Amino acid sequence: MDLRKSLGREERYQENNLNITPVLNIFLILVPFMLLTAVFVRISVLEFSLPSADNKSQQSTQPEDAVVTLIAINDKGFDLKTQGMKFSFINKKQDDFDFATLVEKLREVKRLHAKSEEIIIAPQASIKYNTIIKVMDRCRENGFPVISISG
Repeated sequence: MDLRKSLGREERYQENNLNITPVLNIFLILVPFMLLTAVFVRISVLEFSLPSADNKSQQSTQPEDAVVTLIAINDKGFDLKTQGMKFSFINKKQDDFDFATLVEKLREVKRLHAKSEEIIIAPQASIKYNTIIKVMDRCRENGFPVISISG
């Protein structure tokens, strides 16, 4: 029962209060939703160099016994090539790239050519960016910090 109505004072006194309960309900739902769906981006910088057309400048910066290693990535696997060594093609295992075998081969190259630090990655156009990054990480972890991307 409304006291103002019973006293007959309803006409003289009108409430101008806003009902903010629906607005607070919306915020109660939206704030946790926004916090849960927010994407927190971790930005990292990868240092790599593109191969240059001038081969003389590359040869002058490398030690005399250093060689350049090439990793070709295609839909079937990896093809690793380096001077003085022959490697068989590294096939995919169960629709996934065989990174363990690639690491073994990179360690073999590093044992034979200890001063070699440069590697060129030549991915096929259909290779996913995530796969290229994984290959770059494996190369960097195994002693090849100078990474170039070739098309």
